[in-house]
Formats: sequence, structure tokens, C-alpha cells
Amino acid sequence: MSYSPRCRLISAEDLDIVHDLAMQIWPKCYKRAIAPTQIDELASALFDLDRLEDAMDGGESFWVVRVGDNDVGFISARLDGAYIRISRLYVLPDYRGFGLGKLLVQAAQAHFGPAQHLAVLVNKDHDASVDFCLRAGFAIDREIATQVGQYGFTHYVMHKDLGA
Repeated sequence: MSYSPRCRLISAEDLDIVHDLAMQIWPKCYKRAIAPTQIDELASALFDLDRLEDAMDGGESFWVVRVGDNDVGFISARLDGAYIRISRLYVLPDYRGFGLGKLLVQAAQAHFGPAQHLAVLVNKDHDASVDFCLRAGFAIDREIATQVGQYGFTHYVMHKDLGA
């Protein structure tokens, strides 16, 4: 990668970046799990600006990673007791494998200070995301069924001790 990546904490005014990235990433990320005609509908609902602002108002913080002049990924997380709970972590497919996901996780850790644990919910059928988390030191805690509108998913709750 020829440009040095930069992570930045964003405000509500910049949540459209998260929405736009999600609308690019989701069709590629979930093409095997969700019918193409339904992906846009589901992503639009999950990454609706009002919904993202509500998450921010509820304590979630959002970071965007930029490479050169391009925003290429994002994370959202919140502090919940001794846990940093990652709600969303996405990087454009062409930028995966360069440490950007790790950089985003580190930005959340640095922001929330010393926490004892990281937790993330990962779609069980998204092998690349599960593999990323396993390589990053997360372990699978359990499986849970989730429902988003009319769509049912199975997720892993993944956990990492930070030793803080």
C-alpha cells in the first residue's frame, strides 16, 4: 500500500461516510448469504443515518480509516463496563490484508483506554471476518441467532482478553 493509512474519530456530521462505505461493502460481503435484491434493502435499513446517529447518541463511537484520499473502512464500538463492544467493522475488499482492520480495532482500544476485554459479533457464514477475528486473537464464545427485519442470521459472539 503506497499511502500511509490514517484513522480518525468522526462526528455525526460524517456518518454519511459510514453509510456510503456500507453500501459498497455489504453487496460484496454478504452476496452468498443474502439475495442481491435484499442486500440493498437490508444495508439501507441497518446503516440508515438516523439509526447510526441513534447509535452514536447511545454511546457508540465511530472511526474511519483513510488511505491516500480514500475512506476505505470503519468501525464502531462502545465501552460497556470492562468490555469494548465492537458493533461494526468493515473494510473495502480491495484494502483487506493490509492491517487496516487491526488499525481500526487499535483506534477503539486507544480511545476507550484500559479495558479488560474486546467483544465482537460476527456473521457465522462470513469466513473472512471469522478468520480475521481468529487471527487477531479472538475466540468464539458462543453462537446466537439474530433477526434483522425479516432476515435471520447466525452470529458468533467472539471475545478477546486484553489483560488490562
